[in-house]
Amino acid sequence: MQTQAASSSPLFICLLATATRGHAQHAGQWGLARSARSEAATRVQCIDTTAIAALANSPAAPEAAIRPGTTFVPRLAHAPQIARAQHAAPAAHTHLVTGGTGGLGLLTARWLAQRGAARALALASRAGVLARSSLAEWAAVRVTHTHALVQRCDAAEGDHLGRLVIVNGTPSAGVWHAAGVLADGVLPGQLAGALARVYAPKAHGAWALHCACATAVVAVCALFSSVAALLGGAGQANYAAANACLDALGGRRRECARATTSVQWGAWA
Repeated sequence: MQTQAASSSPLFICLLATATRGHAQHAGQWGLARSARSEAATRVQCIDTTAIAALANSPAAPEAAIRPGTTFVPRLAHAPQIARAQHAAPAAHTHLVTGGTGGLGLLTARWLAQRGAARALALASRAGVLARSSLAEWAAVRVTHTHALVQRCDAAEGDHLGRLVIVNGTPSAGVWHAAGVLADGVLPGQLAGALARVYAPKAHGAWALHCACATAVVAVCALFSSVAALLGGAGQANYAAANACLDALGGRRRECARATTSVQWGAWA
């Protein structure tokens, strides 16, 4: 990422090389830049180009992609209906949920249990224990007679996570990456520690899952991303950046015919 100050106005241009958009390890630049734009809309513009000279003719748009002879700007539109492949996950096998004792992780576990989509659940948690506020969701899972077990595991630790993806030579039927933490703050005040704290469970955890699944046929791989990666979020540059990595990783896995869905969640209760 580069920035350039315009001579006639306090505009800072974020120059992002085309290749970084789909590269899982560099895509975070997009989420971070979009959040910076959310915090200072009149001073930040996101440009996707590989030619610095093209910036002289950049459009007056918050975000644009400049190609030889053509400039593209994003617009909201109805997505076309796409036939979705049905990945039948064997219910007799275990489903792994990272961040499994958090709010979204337990909601996912309850959803899987109540649909009968999982006979066994491994809920990976860095703390390895349930918070008192989670007991109601835990009871809703247990009442379905689904075998659920809380496993102490840091999602960013690849070796431990790999042992949960494949147990006794049998891969999980599905992996659901819901791990994540927040360390909000406006970008000028974001320190490296806050960035690392958010990246570890979200982006590094997703990469660890990807590596763990390299030799296993997993029927379902769901990455819980955020719409902040696409639209930016004031005060959430680190969170948007980490989730942009998930989206890029999901796209890369699908290109390699690996069953993957990256869900850009909005606000949820």
